[in-house]
Amino acid sequence: MLVPSEHEDVKIVKCGHEVGGKVLYWVHFYLYKDILFDSGCPHTAGEVFEAFRNKKATLITHYHEDHSGGAIELQKVMRIFAPPKSLEILRNPPDILEYRKVVWGQPLPVIAEPLQDRIFVGGEEIEVIETPGHSFDHVSFLIDKKLFCGDLVISRGQVVCMREERLLETIKSIEKVLNLDFDFAYTGVGVASRDAVEDYLEYLLELRERAEKLYWEGKSIEEIVDALFPNPPSKALMMEAISEKEWARENIVRSLLNLSGKD
Repeated sequence: MLVPSEHEDVKIVKCGHEVGGKVLYWVHFYLYKDILFDSGCPHTAGEVFEAFRNKKATLITHYHEDHSGGAIELQKVMRIFAPPKSLEILRNPPDILEYRKVVWGQPLPVIAEPLQDRIFVGGEEIEVIETPGHSFDHVSFLIDKKLFCGDLVISRGQVVCMREERLLETIKSIEKVLNLDFDFAYTGVGVASRDAVEDYLEYLLELRERAEKLYWEGKSIEEIVDALFPNPPSKALMMEAISEKEWARENIVRSLLNLSGKD
């Protein structure tokens, strides 16, 4: 399912797959100047192809299937560009957990071209910024004071993250992009003002400070989780359960404390 809307001169595409008549998790991708920034999930690749097959190119922020999945079909008719670190995993995608297959779909091979520091598409110049943290390969794109940044920015109130995330790197990446001249960030969860990006950074810094204080007081990871997120929404608890804690509150704590799962 694709739900289009607009913000200024950017076309927003809210994308999701119905399970039992309901979309469980939405993701956003964008069209600007006939260039796609991300491409939705494998389940909606056919819809994305029909809607955007005549556009100029697709630029991928990172390899996760909910952002790169539409490229499965789009690669038939346009150039796909992705971070150099993404190329191999896009070409040979791993078998993902069952819940991700249900929600977004198993990714299939995508042959992409490597992004450089700057890329020119149809006469448009786009700056490519390395922004790791959410994933090892994550990049963001800056064009005309618009920042297309995938899952770099979520929002205050985030209570779960993926096991692979490195939030200390995310903090550095957000600090990096805040040195750039942009008015709005176009993210996987929607459009965020510059103030909202700054607020999300402040939220992560606050969480890190509180987690470190509790850790040095001798609190366990479980106790820190309960202290930081005392009333988690039911959707977050459901995500922890169905993902076998691939998404979890504990992941946020461990990531901010730079601890592995064994610590």
